[in-house]
Amino acid sequence: MSIKKITDKIIRDAEDIKKIKLEEAKNQCERILSEAKTKAQKILDETSSAGREEKAKIIERRKSVSDIDGRKIILAKKQELLDECFDAAVDRLVNLPEEEYVNFLINIGVASGMYGGVLTFNDRDRAKVAERVVEGLNRATEQRRIEKYGDKPYSDRFSIREVTEPITGGYWIRYRMTYADNTIGSLVKLRKSLLAAEVAGILFKEV
Repeated sequence: MSIKKITDKIIRDAEDIKKIKLEEAKNQCERILSEAKTKAQKILDETSSAGREEKAKIIERRKSVSDIDGRKIILAKKQELLDECFDAAVDRLVNLPEEEYVNFLINIGVASGMYGGVLTFNDRDRAKVAERVVEGLNRATEQRRIEKYGDKPYSDRFSIREVTEPITGGYWIRYRMTYADNTIGSLVKLRKSLLAAEVAGILFKEV
């Protein structure tokens, strides 16, 4: 599984969330507009003795305020749905089938371009997949090192840090003063900055 799969999962999650929750935003907007009409009619009834021009101004002001409130609610709902979409992508990646998850973690480590370092995992990944990830990284980078530098001795390798950290999934790599953040949350956050507009287009193209 490559890093590109993050993009694919985020897009699929956007489609799933759209089917389930898009109506919430529409219903809220319709409710706001309905309440605005009711309030406007009430004002109209209460000011029946006022001039026709003054009534129209009052109703127009009420409608303007209601439109603004409605747009604010829709905007907040859109942001909420976008956040849920990317949170779902994190959850799906962390809960991939174990073998697929191991391959994914190896691939993002190779993509970091490092040839060695200490990997920090969370408790779950440290116990279940860390050894296979490190073994896979060492095999992959050894082959890449040979292709780049030839078959000469090289002492740096990947290893597992004994101490764990409360990260969502993935790992940190530290090699001397070099540091790579391969946590799932950070990878999805990076994709979020690149894909937010596209995902929003999927979620809200009918709004």
